[in-house]
Parts: sequence; structure tokens; C-alpha cells
Amino acid sequence: MTRTALSICASIFVGVLLSGSMLGDANAQRRGTAIAIGEMSAPGPLRGALREALRDELGGVDGVQVTNARRARYVLRGSVTRIDAEPQSERLECEVSLILADRRGGNIRLILEGRAAARLPDAEAEVARLRPEVLRAAVRGALRPLGQQRLR
Repeated sequence: MTRTALSICASIFVGVLLSGSMLGDANAQRRGTAIAIGEMSAPGPLRGALREALRDELGGVDGVQVTNARRARYVLRGSVTRIDAEPQSERLECEVSLILADRRGGNIRLILEGRAAARLPDAEAEVARLRPEVLRAAVRGALRPLGQQRLR
């Protein structure tokens, strides 16, 4: 091969590499920021409800992809800080705190808080059914600012 032919082949090869890396960047942006759901802290049966609410609500946030911890760039940890049935005010109230941290190193990137309330039903069985729904509403409120953040 002549020197000119080698130069042309090298230029084509570099062009292919660059276009592949640009496509990779576009695919990464389309997929969104990879976030895993980490540790949860909640009273008894609400731990599973908190994890489920985070998974469902986080999956609906634009620019976010819920993934496993090995593939994630960030980890979201959650805690139910308060869930009370207040007979005086006839309200069921829930507060959650969420921490978004780097998967590697654990540096905190965001602290999110959400709260929700519902009218307290008369029957105790209804209160038990309503708790996960109020929890989900609090999680949704906490995650609202996440859709407005540019995570890199």
C-alpha cells in the first residue's frame, strides 16, 4: 500500500471510531442517568412499600434509568421519617427523606424530602390500606425536583 492509501485508511478508521463514540454518547443520554435503589429504613411492612414506590416513581422521572447497583452511577437511599395517624386533625401524615449519592465514594449529591397527608378514615383496616398510598405520594413529592436536576 502506498503512503496515501494508508493515510486514507487511517482517516476512515478514526472517523468510524469517533462516530461510534458519538453514537454511544447519544445512546447514554437517551437511556438517562443510571440510578440504583439502595438501603431503606421504614417501619415493618412499609419497607417493601417504600422500595416499590421508589422503583415505580423513579422510573417515571425523565432522564433517569433505574438499574442495579453495579451499573449505577448513583444510589438512592430512602427513609420514612414519620408516618402518623393524627386523630385530633383527622389526618394520616407521612414524611420521607431521600439521599442521592455517588455509587463510588458515597458523596452526597442531593437530599430530597417529601410529605403527604390524607383524611383519616374511620376504620383501622382502611388506615392500614391507606398508609402505602400516602407513602407513595410523599415519595412522588420528594422525587419531583430530581426531574429538574441535570445529573452527570
